Amino acid sequence: MAAFQTVWEKVDAVVFGVVKYVCVLILTALVAVVFSIFFGRYVLSSSPIWGEPFSLLCLVWISLLGSALAVRHDEHLRVTMFDEKLGKKGIFLTEILSIACIAVFSAFLIYYGGALTRKGAMNNMAGINVPYSVMYISMPVTGVLNLFGIIGRLLERREAK
Repeated sequence: MAAFQTVWEKVDAVVFGVVKYVCVLILTALVAVVFSIFFGRYVLSSSPIWGEPFSLLCLVWISLLGSALAVRHDEHLRVTMFDEKLGKKGIFLTEILSIACIAVFSAFLIYYGGALTRKGAMNNMAGINVPYSVMYISMPVTGVLNLFGIIGRLLERREAK
């Protein structure tokens, strides 16, 4: 088990390190494109036709990849006002419930996101002439990353005990 955990930690660091830098690149592109839309619309009186669909594509990807980073680092929103009243066992049970909900939602993203990705390959986004599947594939990718994140969190908790 120790060998698996060592390998997993390295894979985890690489995968989520890449995701973090991809998010930085997408955010940089999103800011640049939205600025060019603003500048074109209000200064040049002509904004690029590809700007809005491209910014939508960037926004979808950064939102979903960012959510996978939040799951991995256990930084997602949660209600903690009852933690004092629940005790350690209650907190443990709510964490298990949280992980189960994320796992079920991740399976949903993988299954239905994959179906949507296949259907999206038939239509292109107006303005950038890219198949919708490029946007929709972010769903199964995020589902897989969420599952990786859950495994990483569980291994960290196991190691802390």
